[in-house]
Amino acid sequence: MKHALPSLDALKVFEAAARLLSFSKAAEELCLSKGAVSYQVRKLEQDLDCALFRRSIRQVYLTDAGQQLYLQTRRLFDELGDTLARIKPASAAHDVTVGATTYVALRWLSPRIARFSERHPDISVTLQHSVNSREFRMHDVDFAIRWDCIGEGPRRGLLREMPMPLFPVCSPRLLERHGLPGARTRLDPRELVQGPLGSTPLLCEDRALDLWQTWYGEQSESLANPRRVIDDANVRTQAAIDGQGWTLADAMMEHELRTGALVAPFDRRLEGYGYLIESAPGRFLGRDAVTLRDWLVAEG
Repeated sequence: MKHALPSLDALKVFEAAARLLSFSKAAEELCLSKGAVSYQVRKLEQDLDCALFRRSIRQVYLTDAGQQLYLQTRRLFDELGDTLARIKPASAAHDVTVGATTYVALRWLSPRIARFSERHPDISVTLQHSVNSREFRMHDVDFAIRWDCIGEGPRRGLLREMPMPLFPVCSPRLLERHGLPGARTRLDPRELVQGPLGSTPLLCEDRALDLWQTWYGEQSESLANPRRVIDDANVRTQAAIDGQGWTLADAMMEHELRTGALVAPFDRRLEGYGYLIESAPGRFLGRDAVTLRDWLVAEG
């Protein structure tokens, strides 16, 4: 239903002028010119067809009608302010909640949050690590950073795609145990089937999603290597460093590759996977969440 009310701007100007009993002080408080305040008050009086102020050379006074309107607008503005304070997200602490696995948080997100906090010390970031659990709900976070297939067309809530092809890595010691130089840089993928590496374990997250065979790509033969399921990506990485087997890595393992803790002897890459920055479709993001989201998207 349409309400026959004056403009909110006019009521705000009137309330300030009535409370301060001065058009000049009201103009200063509202960052307006004195002429703009006079115009809004005069327009409101015309809309109501009654005088709200008695004007003298140095002072303004409220009429009876002005006094009634002032008491009502004062009460309504106070109630509106209380309501807005109650419904405003619990951002007194300026919290932004980001969903990310510990693997992503440790290797990609944490250094970026450190740089962000230097620029925005008033915004607190909370990390929610249960992104891969069945109980995780996108609505529980402002946005999430998740690993998935990419390039599948538009997605609701998608903010950015970060492609990161997968490739096998292992400890140099694993190669040395099988008579191969640990520093050797290139191997043929068929050596995982036909060579001495045919019995080395392939570490994976989920036996039902066999990305190893997808990476190998040969339809005529299967990778018969034993699969060892390790759910946690950080534990899986450490297992590979300790020589327990191979794991599929991405660009987030740059540190281990640079230091030589892991080596990547195959040229073949599995494309089509990476990370998505996304939020629940239709979710309202507060100002602080938008600031962090846009900063991360720009950082890449």
